[in-house]
Amino acid sequence: MLPSPKFDQDLREFLETQHGYLVMLSDDPLFVRTLRTTVLKTLGIKADCLEIYQDSGQALRGVRDHLGNKSPVLVLADRLLRGMPTLEFLRSLKGAFGEAKILVMTQETSKESLSQLYELGVDSVLTKPVSVGTLIEKMAGAIKPQGKISQLVQEAKRLLELGETAKVKQISLAILKVKEKSPVALMLMGDALLIEGKRDEAIKAYEVAHQGATLYLEPLKKLAGVHQGEDDDNYLHYLKKLDVISPLNTERKCEIGKVYVRRNDMDRAEVYFGEAIANAQREASTYVDQIVSEIAESVSDASPAMAEKYYFKILEMKGESLSKEDMATFNRLGIALRKQGKWKEAIENYKKALTVVPGDERVLYNMGLAYGDGQQHRQAVDCYEQVLRRDPEFHRTAAVVSFNIASSYHLIKQNGRAKEFLQAALEIDPQHQASMRLLARIDAGS
Repeated sequence: MLPSPKFDQDLREFLETQHGYLVMLSDDPLFVRTLRTTVLKTLGIKADCLEIYQDSGQALRGVRDHLGNKSPVLVLADRLLRGMPTLEFLRSLKGAFGEAKILVMTQETSKESLSQLYELGVDSVLTKPVSVGTLIEKMAGAIKPQGKISQLVQEAKRLLELGETAKVKQISLAILKVKEKSPVALMLMGDALLIEGKRDEAIKAYEVAHQGATLYLEPLKKLAGVHQGEDDDNYLHYLKKLDVISPLNTERKCEIGKVYVRRNDMDRAEVYFGEAIANAQREASTYVDQIVSEIAESVSDASPAMAEKYYFKILEMKGESLSKEDMATFNRLGIALRKQGKWKEAIENYKKALTVVPGDERVLYNMGLAYGDGQQHRQAVDCYEQVLRRDPEFHRTAAVVSFNIASSYHLIKQNGRAKEFLQAALEIDPQHQASMRLLARIDAGS
């Protein structure tokens, strides 16, 4: 297939006139060769405008440097790099450098995978293998909207960011005259109405957009967003509709699970949390840790038992590769156990943590609290004294820390030491009620 002269012209303008760059993340030598041929021979570009990486961190730095120099960037990224998905790279890229255009190369054409890529903000998707002509067309389409309507939409989005809602509505009406019930035009109309504070009218516009394109994700995302924090029933309704169309969105599955937690429907919450973890496992192990930790944090107050399960899962997934970075997870697991009255299990958890990082003050302090929960106050004091030998100022972290240590000393009848820590607590917070009450009891001889 021969490339259209217009697509050639658009790419040349991007690379030569605008001094744009192509940043490629790929380990596919055949595709790299095809791209080089396209740029150097077919388009005849003389400028040094092509960079090829096999490391996502280096690719991100390349994008950052070019954008920092005011050069536009088109990123061409393989969906798989060394057999692993590049979704985390794409997510980071879109989050940090939203102005960069993204073209993803893939051999995966399932509806679910394509929906996931477009949800991440990818501008275009290219199915390999590919001809030079198709490659040029796809790159041109990613960097520049083709057609009058696309150009109007881009202008309306620019005006929306400036708050020019009246002009946005005019453009929306102009698009609707050309293309009746255009979902994009209706969404722009809804966005303008929402900025103007006309929430009900905005919802109607989004709903009409959805009715005109039931498998189009964006109207559903708008509807979910407008109901978030206002109407949990409708919020959940639209989240689940989105999940049916694009089931590989990990964050959305987590969000659905959190809504069910708020409803105290833990069984359904666990179903979605499980699916979120399965999705994350397909991407990368570091992403799995992030997702599981987020789930555990979101349920820690509503269901310490469920939080325990997910914190334990994080540590289990690490296997023998536990490190100091995992101490926060150990401590949170211990707190979840203590909330359930499982002080013995919490102590065993802290003992395991100390095999990874012997003498960690925070772990020892939390172990002392767990011993206190079990009325084992001498062991609690032993933990606190180990902490204070390592860091004599540890108790000054917060008034409650000094108070907790003082309480254990009081309960083993070492009131002189208890008073030292109570006085420290009141230096930190002169109105700390629990410290004031305990100090009064000690002074009264009780």
